Amino acid sequence: MRGYACQEHSVVTKDGYILTMQRLASTRDAGMNKTVEPVILQHGLLQSSVDWVINYPNQSLGFLLADAGYDVWLGNIRGNTYSKSHVSLSSRSKEYWGFTFDQMAEYDLPAMVEYVLQVTNHSSLDYVGHSQGSLIGSFHAFAPVAFLGHTKTVLTLLRPFFWMINWMLENFGYEFMPKASIVRWLGGMLCVGRTAFLCENIILLIGGYDSENMNSTRLPVYLGHNPAGTSTLNIAHFGQLIITDRMQKYDYGFRGNLKHYKQWFPPEYQPQRNRVPTALYWGAKDILSDEADVKRLIKISQHELGLYRYEDTGHLDFMWGLNMAGSAYAQLIRVLSTLPAE
Repeated sequence: MRGYACQEHSVVTKDGYILTMQRLASTRDAGMNKTVEPVILQHGLLQSSVDWVINYPNQSLGFLLADAGYDVWLGNIRGNTYSKSHVSLSSRSKEYWGFTFDQMAEYDLPAMVEYVLQVTNHSSLDYVGHSQGSLIGSFHAFAPVAFLGHTKTVLTLLRPFFWMINWMLENFGYEFMPKASIVRWLGGMLCVGRTAFLCENIILLIGGYDSENMNSTRLPVYLGHNPAGTSTLNIAHFGQLIITDRMQKYDYGFRGNLKHYKQWFPPEYQPQRNRVPTALYWGAKDILSDEADVKRLIKISQHELGLYRYEDTGHLDFMWGLNMAGSAYAQLIRVLSTLPAE
């Protein structure tokens, strides 16, 4: 991969989903040195591990961390392009897609963390993305999505339908926006020349777009790998967060909640109980993880590793932005370098 050593690993969760992880090392460490600190990079909604290495090596966080000497592991959550297998269920079945980010947090993340620690023979690791778990040495949240009361993305247009899950399943299917050849074709046709603005507007609706931070000539590449898919139920869950403005588990309705949670209403997540050293990085132009919602998270969570705000930065800039190498990525690497060795 661009001259870097790369391995592919399969991780099986306790509920049978088979996740794919890629392990990345600098050309200086082609043997996958197990003595260096492991770092997991976890993608966001409708994305995949590719997004951490989608730009050139001097612009992509995966490559930059490998060059800095870290043992880089790229995660893929259930249901995306690289993690659509199960020990017994077909990805064409209704049962396969019966998950939201609740199950990702409960099963996917612990499975990946435990696997990486076992393979590397480490007792802790660093994590960039969304996390829970006591085996994480430090947690670095880029554009953290916890509360969505102020979000201004295209998801808000679906607000009237989020409680109509049967309608959503009938009209969208159980899989939501999978990676498809038609999307890649449209990306190649529409994201160049005079029609490039169409792709820019699509990205703007998702998480904000700043042409100064993005390499517009790579828009076909970005949309060639995105969206990478998730479950329709997961999208409905995000919709519930927008409507309720609560950081809570999926709401199955009174009867469903009694079955799943033994209570009438879904339990709320408690970020204030997190004891993992944490740093938050967010953009002032992020319309998905709005700054007002980030500040609300800041008030109830610990963040001993720092708070880092970036002007003229949108949600997707943290994955694709050309300005990240000299700003958020550089800050992340500085913070990691100050942490005590295992």
